[in-house]
Amino acid sequence: MATAVKFPTTAAVHFLRQNGVAFEPALYRYEGRIEVAKTAAAAIGAQEESVYKTLVVSCEDEPLVVLMDAAGTVSMSKLAAVTGHKSKAAACAPRDAERLTAYQVGGISPFGTRQKMRVVVDELALLQESIWVNGGSHGFMVKLATKDLVRVLDATVADIRQ
Repeated sequence: MATAVKFPTTAAVHFLRQNGVAFEPALYRYEGRIEVAKTAAAAIGAQEESVYKTLVVSCEDEPLVVLMDAAGTVSMSKLAAVTGHKSKAAACAPRDAERLTAYQVGGISPFGTRQKMRVVVDELALLQESIWVNGGSHGFMVKLATKDLVRVLDATVADIRQ
């Protein structure tokens, strides 16, 4: 008899369940903070274009959650313009990202963060019917419909690619 795989019950999982969002969980071996989304994509057998990294950035003291595919790079000036700021955005220090989200770097999810923040998703996400994002723990991803992600996060979708 096969043993059922137990997935973490994170704040992200609670958030998705509370909002009635269907998702598919997947576990993989976490290898550290370097290129987490690319590592996750390879480990779960997904295309890099369908695996999105969760970044926490600051723009004029406003923290933002940004979702970009594993292979992409965020243009901080485009992000600032999209969010109505005059100066360029910058990545938050790891300790600040962890304080704002209540997740550890390498396991940050856009769902169920400690502080509610504006979310910006790169527009190429809309080319994917569903995408993978971190489920709130190292080595834990969730796949959900892109339209559900945008809806429950009230996300801004824009061209923020460098």
